[in-house]
Amino acid sequence: MKPLKRIFFICFLLGILYLCFYPIALDPIARKTPPFPGLVGPYKTNDLLKKTALVSIPHPGPESIVADSLGHFYTGLSNGDILQFDAKGNNQVVITNTGGRPLGMKIAPTGELIIADQKKGLLALDSTNTLRVLVDQYKGERLLFVDDLDISKEGIVYFSNATQRNPNVVENEAWEQRASGALFAHDLSSGETTLLKDDLFFPNGVALNATQDYFIFSETFGLSLSKYWLKGAKKNTLEIFNNELPGYPDNVTFNDGIFWVAIPSQRAIAIEPIFEQPFLRSVLLRLPEAVRNSAIPGRYSMLLGFDENGAVVYNLQDPEGKYDSITSVLQIDQLLYLGSLTEPTLGIYSLN
Repeated sequence: MKPLKRIFFICFLLGILYLCFYPIALDPIARKTPPFPGLVGPYKTNDLLKKTALVSIPHPGPESIVADSLGHFYTGLSNGDILQFDAKGNNQVVITNTGGRPLGMKIAPTGELIIADQKKGLLALDSTNTLRVLVDQYKGERLLFVDDLDISKEGIVYFSNATQRNPNVVENEAWEQRASGALFAHDLSSGETTLLKDDLFFPNGVALNATQDYFIFSETFGLSLSKYWLKGAKKNTLEIFNNELPGYPDNVTFNDGIFWVAIPSQRAIAIEPIFEQPFLRSVLLRLPEAVRNSAIPGRYSMLLGFDENGAVVYNLQDPEGKYDSITSVLQIDQLLYLGSLTEPTLGIYSLN
């Protein structure tokens, strides 16, 4: 064998050995993805969200939005700020900083602002803008990605902890396909925290229905919406609400019979077949990050509204992604206040 061919062969062999056997931090497993419905039928492509009005804010990432009884609106930004503003997005004031990454939030019956902070846990902000930690661990294990919540009339906070494996690079959840998230209930009166369900695949949005006998929650990388029963004969059981979604579901909110589901990203259809092939994914994980990132879908705006039977009532899209990575929807009368994981603005959309 000529020297040049020998060198080429050795390099080729070393490359194969590297791609197949070099140690990686992740441990992929096989998982079958739910059916892809396509952007047809109830999910037919449209550009209705192009008319979304944008309101500048001092820092990017208004991931979730909530309003209190006095007409004050609140959102958490990527630098940890909690921003207060009015119904038009004006009179913006930073009222505190959590020191973490605030995500979902709701107003408690006491009037406190309850915040799901990815890094700090479940927090409470009182009327003097004083923060306190409600939950940041369970049975001695720190919760690594407290994500979203809803609160019952009795003051029970139902919240999600999305992952215990990949809190810093959430895309690795898709590459690894291992479920490590959980749902919890925290009693604001007693301070007791209860595990409702574990082994969930990035549980995210949580929203109670009007009678509060169940809540809907999303599993972002599980590509599904499920119903968790709190009362009646089905108490403490799960059932599928919708597992044929066109994109990755994020926060869920409820208003006047509609569950609003934010879809921050379309599905990575091109690579979904390899989710059943852990060895092939481990090979791809040894390639440069830029190669893996090329599989991430581009800008696209989408939010969906479901009735309580799981039927699509609203299908709002913008293929150009004017307001991208929509993570939450808050309906106030005929206005939808849109949050985003990355945008430097608030989105306001009129249903009229």
